[in-house]
Amino acid sequence: MSTRFEDFLAQNRWKCRIVDRWSPYRRAVARAYREERALETAEAGRLQEFQTSRLRSLLINSVKSPYYGSVFRERRIRPEEFTLADLPRLPFLTKDILRQHGERLRIPDAEAVMENFSGGSTGIPVRFWQDRRYRVHMSVTTRIANERAGAFPGARVAKLWGAPQDRRQIEGWKGRAKLWLLNMRYYDTFDMGPERMLAYHRSMEEFQPDIIQAYASSIHLLARFLRERGIRPTYPRVSIISSAEKLFPHMRAEIEEVFPAPVYDRYGSREVSAIAAECSRHAGLHIHAPAYLVETIDAATGRNIEGEPGELVITVLNNYAMPFIRYRIGDVGVLDGSPCPCGSPFPRIREIVGRSSDNFLMPDGRIVHGEYFTHIFYGMDGVGQFQFVQEALDDFTLRIVPSAGYSSELAARIEREVRNMVGEQARFRIELSTDIPKTASGKYRFTLSNVDIGRMTQAGSQR
Repeated sequence: MSTRFEDFLAQNRWKCRIVDRWSPYRRAVARAYREERALETAEAGRLQEFQTSRLRSLLINSVKSPYYGSVFRERRIRPEEFTLADLPRLPFLTKDILRQHGERLRIPDAEAVMENFSGGSTGIPVRFWQDRRYRVHMSVTTRIANERAGAFPGARVAKLWGAPQDRRQIEGWKGRAKLWLLNMRYYDTFDMGPERMLAYHRSMEEFQPDIIQAYASSIHLLARFLRERGIRPTYPRVSIISSAEKLFPHMRAEIEEVFPAPVYDRYGSREVSAIAAECSRHAGLHIHAPAYLVETIDAATGRNIEGEPGELVITVLNNYAMPFIRYRIGDVGVLDGSPCPCGSPFPRIREIVGRSSDNFLMPDGRIVHGEYFTHIFYGMDGVGQFQFVQEALDDFTLRIVPSAGYSSELAARIEREVRNMVGEQARFRIELSTDIPKTASGKYRFTLSNVDIGRMTQAGSQR
């Protein structure tokens, strides 16, 4: 890999200088990168000291926010004395609070503030602000996450992506120049028909990317498309980075069966950037601990839990424009504090289980996670894409984009598996389609419940 990097430098040294000068934060990024990389080999206890210092600085700055200033006064919180163990004393931040109190959450004198949006799975935009400090550390966390997947400066990257904010950045001649300088090609995940996927494949064969960065469902769809046509791609040369969606085990297996490179999972969001990423041991996702504090809680009680699935709660240590403190991001995961075989002391997310909204209330009162329904399709030929939807308490729809091998016998088998959970009395139908609708950000929802579990269970307990 070092030889490849040296070859790139020899051929494109002038391009590297342009990219370096292009970045307004290059010196700050370099300093932060060295500091945060050093923490992976520092003495025991140094990471906790660093996190405590960052947390106190964040809270001291957050007092300037009308929202948090009021919260701290009400709870008699003294930021300069705060410790990591005190974190549960702080209230949760939710998307509803962001929508209702966005202006009161902002820090008035933040430096170089940038407005951003997250569509999320609901399609209702969440507006937030990020400052220069955040963008510096976002660059660092992204670089380290890329390095865990084998990326190197100057690597050729094929990006199979769909977020509107990102697509706008590569439009016009400036966007094309940016892609050229960064050795990157962009492929729109909003357009994944057969002709377009074949064109994407041919383009990547010519480009020979080192890295493919993609939505999990998009690279999986491309892998299935190529496999069904007997096409064996010779790219990428290093790795595939899967992000933005849940990467199921069967998806990883099918992607790696088709492409000649391993898959590295990554977890993050528009609001908080790259929180965690797999290393070469594939033993969970390393949380970038210098920039994030991650907790898991019982969604019903709000109490911290460890070693079992819980709702993920994120504290971003480097956004001084709008603090994200104990942010309920809406995902369920399992934390792992044991050492990774790679030697990094950073804690890991053992597994991203799925969205907290992907729980299904069964007609008999049981609560079942949506992953039960996705497991039905592991290794199943005949189903190109699917989406399982709970329309009402006793009403379910399974949308399927059929592929080679789909039959009435397969449909009957699927229905038996579903009815094992939802019961014989529930309404259930399979709808065949040529496409599954995506969210506003170009992602797929594999499972979706339109039933308000909290309200239904509360009503049941009152009867």
